[in-house]
Amino acid sequence: MRKAGVRVLGIHGRRRKTMPRGVRLSVGDRPPWLREAKVILLAVQDDELDPLVRAWIAGGGPGRGQVVLHLSGARGAQVLAPLRRLGVSTGGMHPLMTAMGQPRLDAINLGNATFALEGDARAVTAARRLVRKLGAHAVVLRRGSRPVYHAGAVFAANYVVTMLATAEDLLVKAGFRRAAARLALVPLTGAAFMNAARNGPARALTGPIMRGDADTVRLNLRALPPGARALYRAAGTATLSLARLSGRLTAVKAAAIARALAARP
Repeated sequence: MRKAGVRVLGIHGRRRKTMPRGVRLSVGDRPPWLREAKVILLAVQDDELDPLVRAWIAGGGPGRGQVVLHLSGARGAQVLAPLRRLGVSTGGMHPLMTAMGQPRLDAINLGNATFALEGDARAVTAARRLVRKLGAHAVVLRRGSRPVYHAGAVFAANYVVTMLATAEDLLVKAGFRRAAARLALVPLTGAAFMNAARNGPARALTGPIMRGDADTVRLNLRALPPGARALYRAAGTATLSLARLSGRLTAVKAAAIARALAARP
């Protein structure tokens, strides 16, 4: 944000940590710059928002005219509702991006991210202004839709990692060294992502379900340990729905795939 031209008064936390050069860190109950800030970003875990708001109400927090935005993906702006009695504008500004722990790369990724906004008109306007300065994109969510939005983010990031971990374990079981398995899988996943981004998920879909290879699906299921088998069935059922939407899978083959997925090895 500093590089984007935003004046950053400081970062406040519960403990000392390494800060970028020129950024002031404060610790304790309240940051010394609290009443100076036009916009305050709450970058805490989702479950910490409620106690933080209660502590502010009890001990004196932001004042009239200030804007408070949380960065939570799952919690709606209503979690900050008690602050509105203080004359504060409130909202959410969640970056649809995962952190990699590499500050320079994370900063670049943040500039390419989409931020999900929510809140009262003044808070949304302030969030849009910050997103615009970052060079990123902004979308205002429908009221009450934040949990389903966040679930979408979980599928796109967290569960992809889980799928890759499962695939890596299976390749190791087949004889790969773990490093070699990862080296082989990441380009495959990257190509699938690029294909989906270019052509849409339905047209990008490949594999035995898309081809209607029911015997291959049965062969896969018989070879898998119980945990991976359950994951394959669940993902396969969703993949079958996508394959049907693509229009490239005949009804006969779709029915055969459905039977294969339901069959017990």
